[in-house]
Parts: sequence; structure tokens; C-alpha cells
Amino acid sequence: MNDMNEYLYKNWKTIRNKIRKVTKNHQNTDDLMNDLVVTLLEKPYEYQRDLLEKKKVDHWFTAAASIQFKSQTSPFFYKYKSFVMRTNTFEEWQHPQQEEDVPMEEKVMQFIRNEIETYNVYEKTLVIEHLLNDKSYSEIGREYGINRRFISETITPVKKELFEKVKEQWNF
Repeated sequence: MNDMNEYLYKNWKTIRNKIRKVTKNHQNTDDLMNDLVVTLLEKPYEYQRDLLEKKKVDHWFTAAASIQFKSQTSPFFYKYKSFVMRTNTFEEWQHPQQEEDVPMEEKVMQFIRNEIETYNVYEKTLVIEHLLNDKSYSEIGREYGINRRFISETITPVKKELFEKVKEQWNF
């Protein structure tokens, strides 16, 4: 057993947990990790030894996982994510008996409304004013007497989180 195999055997659980954090526990995380292990083991011995000596193996895995997971041109994307995109069309997701289904825009808006309810009153109020009532940060600031910067610092992370949840929900 070479040095890298030994290291991977001893640290598998730690590396796996780090990759799970990077991919937010995506359903294909284990497949990505296996692909990365194969990729690393196919690298020259000198490269592997250098990573081990500099104690950069965990970093290599998290960086590679992040790049592979977020890129739309990575081998991981073509192998797993794009497969789902190629094989599942929107029509395949719809149930035939639901011809009078709610339009997608309304579904998304209802989903956002439900998610907004999980935030505290302050965040919820500002996000509703901005996203649902279509008010600018300045308008909200004048109405509630709150500094625009504080409004931005509140709304921006919530909005980002909401849009991530929408993307996850409908694979946008």
C-alpha cells in the first residue's frame, strides 16, 4: 500500500465530511469523492508525495470538490448534473392528470412566501417589503426610519438564501 492509499484509508471520514460541507450534502457527493480519489491516485507519485509532505491533501480534496461541483464544464457536471438536465424535461416532471396546474411563477412565489415565514419579524418585514411589495431599499428606509445600509445587510443574505432554496427546489 503506498503512502497516499494509507493516508486516504486513515482520513477517509474527515475528507468525506469536508467534501459534504462543500457540496452541501448533495446526493452525488460520494460519487464526486470517488471520482476525486481516482483522479488523485492517477497523478504521478511525486505529486502525491508533495501533497502529503506539505499536508495539503485535505485542501486538494476540498478545492477540487468545490471546483468540480460549482463548474458547469467539469467532468462531474457532465457525468452527473447534466445527465439529470438531459433526461428530465419539464414535461416529464408534470403529472398528466394535473392539466389545470398552478403556473410555475405562482408556485415559486408561494414557496418564497412560505420560506419567508421562517425568518424573524425584522427580516421577514424587510424581505416582504422588498421582494413581494417591490420596494427599493431607500423606500423601505424612509418608511421605517432604518438606515439603507442596515436594510441591505439584512435583506441581501436572506434573499441569497431564498434564491438558493428556490434553485434547489426546482433545479434551476
